[in-house]
Amino acid sequence: MKFYTCREKVGPKPFRIAIIGAGPAGLAAAGYLACNGYEVHVYDKMPEGGGMVAFAIPEARIPINSVRAGVKALEELGVSFHFRTKVVHDSPKELGDEWAEHFISIERLLSEFDAILIATGAWRPRKLKVPGAELSGVYDALRLLHDIKLARLGYRSWKRVPDLKGKHVVVIGAGYTAVDVVLEARLLGAEKITMAYRRSIEHSYAKNEIRKYVREGVEFIEYATPVRIVGSGEVEAVEFAKTRIVEGSVVTTDEKFIIDADIVVYAIGQLPTSPIREVICANEKILQDAGIFFAGDVIAPRNIGVAMREGKAVAQKIEKWLLEKAPKRVFPVALGVRLIGGALGGRC
Repeated sequence: MKFYTCREKVGPKPFRIAIIGAGPAGLAAAGYLACNGYEVHVYDKMPEGGGMVAFAIPEARIPINSVRAGVKALEELGVSFHFRTKVVHDSPKELGDEWAEHFISIERLLSEFDAILIATGAWRPRKLKVPGAELSGVYDALRLLHDIKLARLGYRSWKRVPDLKGKHVVVIGAGYTAVDVVLEARLLGAEKITMAYRRSIEHSYAKNEIRKYVREGVEFIEYATPVRIVGSGEVEAVEFAKTRIVEGSVVTTDEKFIIDADIVVYAIGQLPTSPIREVICANEKILQDAGIFFAGDVIAPRNIGVAMREGKAVAQKIEKWLLEKAPKRVFPVALGVRLIGGALGGRC
């Protein structure tokens, strides 16, 4: 998996860039900047690079060896990687934090680097807020896929992965993450898989993949949203309400139905995770004046290709900023910290 293709490396330039996050956006940016002669350091809390591509997307879809080859190519280009290292400011806890062995403040990076790119992705799943969501057998898709991938890679025991063999798995959602759950559930021996979506299949970005699975026996229910998980201690069923679309918005109706289930997995989106708790002004001038840039899922969900293209585009923006502004500035760390504070307070 080539995160960046460097035809001819340019001679060294006197600037250092820190990239926080070794997912597709951060790695594409690292490749562009290293190829153009900049000293690049990439920090990531996980034990190796790739982000969600390495630690959530099923091995059957993107083999880890392909990701590792792409990271190795960046190392050969001169990119320095600092794994098991989390950059913090007021960071909340999130998926994958247990792998971090070292912690560095963003203030320290501001003092040591000329520019910072935050490409930390979206590692916090949106919670399913219906009665019964706390029952045993209910999983958020991201955590489930993460645990399965870690087990496949040998980082963790399979004991953390629920036994899906012979089970009826109900998947709530119809995006690529939901499709990945279907793929893994089939590989792990689920007897029946039902997908439910509050809109129609035509509204799904993953409609082609879903249609393939429907032809192969996966049930797909349109215009349905969960209102209650049924069970006594463990999942027994899911109660859904029928929906309809009114002027583009989903409206829940009074018509309800129940589907039996052994396992429920909800894939209803992820929230951005940044060392700055609230990226209120991610694209505003005040943060860029401090040499802080953003790319990838930390701003909004992207697919892999879009994230990589954006990583390169933001890297070009960083280069332009460095060449035009950085040589002229005297920018103490304390001022950079105050600018972050101003952004968090909504004063930008």
